Amino acid sequence: MVEAARIRYMAGEEHPSPEPTRILIVDAYGHSREGLSASLRGGGFVVETASGSWEAVKKVKEGRFGLAIIDLDLPPAHGVAVSGWDLARIFRAFHCDAAVILVTADWRPELKAEAERLPRLRLVEKPVSPAELRAMVKALEAEHGARPNTPDRS
Repeated sequence: MVEAARIRYMAGEEHPSPEPTRILIVDAYGHSREGLSASLRGGGFVVETASGSWEAVKKVKEGRFGLAIIDLDLPPAHGVAVSGWDLARIFRAFHCDAAVILVTADWRPELKAEAERLPRLRLVEKPVSPAELRAMVKALEAEHGARPNTPDRS
């Protein structure tokens, strides 16, 4: 379907609108996950969610995402602790140009310093304002110059 739209665009038959950024939200708490998801869907984004690290890794391997929003304080799964930082690294291994927003309830200066060293990564403190989150996502898109998962139309 995307290829057919590309052919019509190349032939000058239509002007495609950019595909919405696909976002993966990883948070163990359903109310947080659903609140963030509803806020972003309302802004026109395509959102998938995962309740833990193993589910997130499976989705990261199978899907194509332009951004991940990951809670830093994920509980261990099957006896294995995978932190939000670990999951952010795994996400970037599969989606090297994607942006990452890490969410934490435990705001510390050293977390902010570590986040500032990594490109296209932001750290935000809970509770997250829906308007602030949408603005941050749009700023990360603009920083990249285009939506990261939009097919090349050249």
